[in-house]
Amino acid sequence: MSALLPDVDDPVAGPFWAAAREGRIAVQRCLTCGRLRYPPLVGCPDCLGRTYEWRDLRPTGTVWSFAVYHRALHAAFNGQTPYTVAVVELDDGPRITGRVLPGAQPVVVGDRVRASFESVTDEVTLIQWQLL
Repeated sequence: MSALLPDVDDPVAGPFWAAAREGRIAVQRCLTCGRLRYPPLVGCPDCLGRTYEWRDLRPTGTVWSFAVYHRALHAAFNGQTPYTVAVVELDDGPRITGRVLPGAQPVVVGDRVRASFESVTDEVTLIQWQLL
């Protein structure tokens, strides 16, 4: 699965992955217009500002969209199907994509979720979603 792991040393996205390792969701906030953004970018897509800070957000949100994979998207997922990937609109604004942990109920748009942090290696922790 190593080919699928993020580059935690990336100068732009590294702080996002560092926060995830600590069990937090942190996104960029543009210092020019105040927009929260994910994924991390060098510049703001709204005002083109190039300065930002990292802001911690609440680890809760609502399923905005989802897909259920019945065939593995990559060999690393062989034997794990079916699995669900959701776009979650965080309570604080931005949308983040992640896998939904299996549960008793199928995922529905509008479901409430909470982030769950899965340590994959010593450096990489992935954000997944658990239905509330």
